[in-house]
Amino acid sequence: MLYLNEIRVFSLHIPRMNDVSESSGIAPKGVAAGRAQRVTGVGYSFAKHIIIPVSIAIGIILVLFMASAAIIMVTHLNAHTQERLSTLTNAVDQLIRQETDKLGAVAESIATNARFAEAFVAKDRATLLQNSAPLFAALSEKHRITHFYYHHLDGTNFLRVHHPAHFGDIIDRHTLGMTRQSGKLVAGIELGVLGTYTLRLVKPWRYQDQLIGYVEVGLEVDHLFERLHQISGIALAVEIEKQYLTRAQWQQGNLTFGRDSDWERLPDSVMLAVFGDFDEDALRNVEAQQGVSEWLTGGGTIYRTIPINDIQQRAVGYVHIALEEGVRREETIETVAYLTLIVGMSLLALILILRAVTNRVERRLRTAIAEKSDFERRIKYDQMTSVYNQQEFYRLLDLELERAVRQQTPLSVILLDIDFFKAVNDEHGHQIGDCVLRGLALELMAHTRDGDHLARYGGEEFTVILPNTALQDASEIAERWRIVVEQRVFQCDGQPVNITISLGVANYPLHADMSKTLLQHADMAMYKAKRRGRNRVEVFAAR
Repeated sequence: MLYLNEIRVFSLHIPRMNDVSESSGIAPKGVAAGRAQRVTGVGYSFAKHIIIPVSIAIGIILVLFMASAAIIMVTHLNAHTQERLSTLTNAVDQLIRQETDKLGAVAESIATNARFAEAFVAKDRATLLQNSAPLFAALSEKHRITHFYYHHLDGTNFLRVHHPAHFGDIIDRHTLGMTRQSGKLVAGIELGVLGTYTLRLVKPWRYQDQLIGYVEVGLEVDHLFERLHQISGIALAVEIEKQYLTRAQWQQGNLTFGRDSDWERLPDSVMLAVFGDFDEDALRNVEAQQGVSEWLTGGGTIYRTIPINDIQQRAVGYVHIALEEGVRREETIETVAYLTLIVGMSLLALILILRAVTNRVERRLRTAIAEKSDFERRIKYDQMTSVYNQQEFYRLLDLELERAVRQQTPLSVILLDIDFFKAVNDEHGHQIGDCVLRGLALELMAHTRDGDHLARYGGEEFTVILPNTALQDASEIAERWRIVVEQRVFQCDGQPVNITISLGVANYPLHADMSKTLLQHADMAMYKAKRRGRNRVEVFAAR
């Protein structure tokens, strides 16, 4: 993990050529003009850097607000719709419980009738039918009872009071099977072969403390959906999954019950009944109609579905509900529009105020930017050559050495000095000498790698920090610099000036593990190069 001060080290020396001061007189074309623009504020427009981004951000906020407002409205609508759906679901459950309680009372009255029990035990079907038929007629008329059975203990039907000609078959329905297995009363919805939902109740039949058989009563629950429509005023459509039906039996059921339905109308289900003004075409794409987007863009109708589960907890069919929410839709859209208008005007006013404020701030900031830039350069950079000054060099050397120690990588330092620079000043004057220093700085910057740090150490001395550089590589770099400077002719006020440099190289970890010592060893190597004739590179060697 890099420390903050290390990150600053990496970024400080990236703009090499652009760091050259325009006061040098040899800055690259465009560098001085670009700096002037940044300092004076020309080209630094608040409209570009602040107003436009803020306006875009405000626009995004407005869009997000509209979306959030719509989401909140839709969430409230969904909550309202879910509440209505829960109310309807509870109403269906309540109606089924009422019908179940009614069937339980009917079965109890039958099972406690001694005449029925005696005829059943005596296997006297005629007498049992004669006694039960009037009761079934009354129950059918008053309570819509549609099924009335007596079953033997082995599940064989003894008598269908509602269809006496058909008996003696094995009943394999789930309700009777559960009652036979548990010995308790069982009730639930089962799908009939003719395509009807039948609420069935099977009760163990005991007579004189003996289990003699089972009493089953049932009724078609289609009328419950009609009652639900009448109570709620909501349009409904009831369908049955085709996988639980056969086409022939379904068509037979249509004839028996007088239903008019097309087997091919829906791909996976058949229509059992429609109550109210329900758009049957919506069933062809009912999944798409579940979302709220159709409600917002359409006619304000939301479609929801309640599964119809049989006693085995299979979804054998569905009740589709058409909830009319047109008024609420208009209220939602109108509210969102008003809120959006208010927020939009407020944000526009904010932009105008911000623009007026930033105009004033911009004028003050231009001066502050210029002062800050000059201050930073005075602190970090040499004013003549625009490379790092000695103070910044020490700081960078400490940081790079710490990093090299921590990461166990090499670090090299080159210290160089212009040979016979005093003679240049004496012969050509100090102005020419200063020009040569600036020219040398430019030449060195042009041949410095990204990540290296060039600094003016003092007078005519320069030093370079080479992170992650082995001694051999540093020596080769120093030699290349020596050759480049030797071959370079500096033009200062029309006068050609040739110079040479002497360079000393030291390396961590070979020569020192402290920044002060490392610099001293590079200095010793440089003076060794001067003693050996100048215009050469020497590597520190311990005596």
